[in-house]
Order: sequence, then structure tokens, then C-alpha cells
Amino acid sequence: MKKLYDYHGNKEELFKQILKQKNSIKIPDNIPESLTEDYKIARTLDNYLEDYFDINNQFTSISNVDRKIDKILDKFIKEVLDGVYQEKDKFRKAMNTKKKTFKNIFEFSKSENLYLSNMYTRFISENLGHKLEEIANLSNNVYIPDRELEINIKGIDLIIYDQGLIKYTQLKLKKIH
Repeated sequence: MKKLYDYHGNKEELFKQILKQKNSIKIPDNIPESLTEDYKIARTLDNYLEDYFDINNQFTSISNVDRKIDKILDKFIKEVLDGVYQEKDKFRKAMNTKKKTFKNIFEFSKSENLYLSNMYTRFISENLGHKLEEIANLSNNVYIPDRELEINIKGIDLIIYDQGLIKYTQLKLKKIH
């Protein structure tokens, strides 16, 4: 059987091979049924990631990474400011029209500050999460299955290679599996 890394140059074929090989993974008794498919994918990915991290683990210039982080944070600030103003405009326009359905009680009661603070918090949090993933992705020791292969693993945002160990991580909750 070919190693998964042999398909590295062809993401579509790599994805197919992962789906094919996951069926040979044995599920421990302590894994909930709702997570069995995710478990199989993660264990199959382990085989690929060992080679991926060994081959791609090269030194990256700190100043180059610093510049990229600055660009990501500048983009975050611009997107947040633009998004905040757009949300405010949308809310005010919506309040001038008759509505039968509402997103939440704050919109229903036309409580602009409460509605917008709720929307801003959600918008900023979601946007920041994406930017943190972008920053993490600058590291040669990070793999994001959703970005790389469009594979979603429940509860996993990124995979970290740390001192020879593969760690499945959820960014916002600081959980490492």
C-alpha cells in the first residue's frame, strides 16, 4: 500500500485515499459513536502528518513571520471596522421597515446598543478566530485539515507537531487531544 504522503501533490487523490484507508482503523470502546468517523479520519491523518511534518519542518525567518502577522492583524482591524459600520447601517435600515421575524429580542425591541453589541461581539470573535488560524498556519509545525483538505474533524481547528508528537487542537478553547 502506498504511503499517504505519496499523494501530497494531489489533494483530491489524498482526500480519496484518506476516506478509503480510514475504514481499516479500529475504534476503541471508549470513543462515542458520534465521534467514530472523526476518530478514523484523525488516525488516518496521523500517518500522513508524520511524513508531512518531517519533510516540511524547515526554519522560517522570524522577521518574515513578523511581517505576515502584522499583515494579518492589519487586515483584522480593517475587516472589523468595516463590519461594525455595516452592521450599524443594516440595523438602522431594518428598523425603518416593517418586519415579522427578528434575529433576537434586541432587534425585536429595537434596542440598538444591545443588538449591536451582541452582533459586534460575535463578529469580532469569529473574525479573530479565523485570523488566529491564519497566524498559526504560518508555522511549519501546524496543519489545518479544513484549509488543506476541506476535512472537518469535530472539535479540531488545527493540528500541531510538537517535539515529535501530533496534537489535535481546538484553538479557542485551548483543548489539546
